[in-house]
Amino acid sequence: MASRNLRRSLLLTCLLVGAGLAPGAVAQNFTMRLEYAVTYTPFHPNGQVDTTPPYQLCRNNQIGLVFRYVWRNAWQEYIYTEPGGDLFPWYYMQGVTPNPVFVPAASGGGAVNKIVSVGLIAGSVNTGGIRQVPVRGRTSGFFGNPVQYATASVLVETQIEPPSTAYREIENGALDMPTRPWFSWLSSVQVQDWRMDIGACSNLLADTPEECTATSFPVMPLDDVCNPDLSDYCWIGTENFHRPVTALAADTPFQYHVLGRNNCGVADELGSDPPRPFFRTAQACFVVANGTIPDGGTVNFDATTLANIGALVPNLRVTVHTDHRDVSDLRISLTKTAPDAAGPLLLMDRPSGSNCADGDRVQAAFADGGAPLTACNNYEPAINGRVQPVQALSSFAGVLGAGNWRLSVQDTEFDGRSGSLLEWCLSSDVPIMADPNSTNPMIMANGYE
Repeated sequence: MASRNLRRSLLLTCLLVGAGLAPGAVAQNFTMRLEYAVTYTPFHPNGQVDTTPPYQLCRNNQIGLVFRYVWRNAWQEYIYTEPGGDLFPWYYMQGVTPNPVFVPAASGGGAVNKIVSVGLIAGSVNTGGIRQVPVRGRTSGFFGNPVQYATASVLVETQIEPPSTAYREIENGALDMPTRPWFSWLSSVQVQDWRMDIGACSNLLADTPEECTATSFPVMPLDDVCNPDLSDYCWIGTENFHRPVTALAADTPFQYHVLGRNNCGVADELGSDPPRPFFRTAQACFVVANGTIPDGGTVNFDATTLANIGALVPNLRVTVHTDHRDVSDLRISLTKTAPDAAGPLLLMDRPSGSNCADGDRVQAAFADGGAPLTACNNYEPAINGRVQPVQALSSFAGVLGAGNWRLSVQDTEFDGRSGSLLEWCLSSDVPIMADPNSTNPMIMANGYE
């Protein structure tokens, strides 16, 4: 039987050569192509079909490649699947199934199709990038047939998990923050989207990071659903900044983290310093729905606070959160209007430090003992943290905590640059609360009080 097959194969080979169709020259009679890749990631631990190159290979995770052989020769063969070049140190093949694959002779003008699965696994790769992975099929030369080759070049993109987040706004331990603060952090090319979680500290009296007992956050927030049992507020998006849509609770300590995510994992929050920044919101906060600051004009924002009868406000602090195209145009002051009166007291007066003319945002707590305002940040917010007011807030120490207050914001230059007040807050060593129906901005028609 074997001798008859050998003679038949040799006879066929001679006929093909005589017709100018030698097996080695008929490349279309033996082809291979990549059908799809199967990628394994923390998001898809059981594998996900990927049909679009480059195919993603996560560091230290596996990727599977599924090839199709098309055989149109009139003889049978064994095909070995093997690297088409040196894959090391980036990749090495593992678990080719089946290897070799047997293909019977094609007959009647049809083709024989065979599927082969190839496993690739990454080595110790610390950098990402796109590389070509050459794979070939090689016939065994069964019964004296000529050895044939089919090749495929696969684009594989090695990706590593995102680095730890570098925060550039709310510093760890920030006090008297607005209830809808603006967060920002450094971007990263390795991040596809971000997830932020904010959770109240178990110790509601915490004023320092050390006093904030652990908040329950998801360890690996891979899902796109916010679980209220894990954090009080969460957000998922592609920007490297965020302002909560829903106001956080006032006079409350919080921890938060922002974790970059991609298909290969989530940033390691333990690598950041600190792992979960701490802040505490101000006591009486007023979120302003329509707080337009007119170009070259003044707007007054009236609000009412509640406090124990007869309680005064020692160590008063004023939190201001504005969005304006030129913070160097702004003059901000505070007045107590009723039932007792004090002020106006000047908090900020047209800061002229470097970058102030180009800054867009103020998110600061004005407090005696704060840092003098000598310059603006070269990133947003232009003014942040604890800032020393122009006039000392200690003059309000004998004023009642309860009553009517007025924050006045003046745009001193008619230069086509306007803005808005987003939120303002009052805090004191004797706690005060906000009347939820108290904010009433009044724009001065002529631009002056």
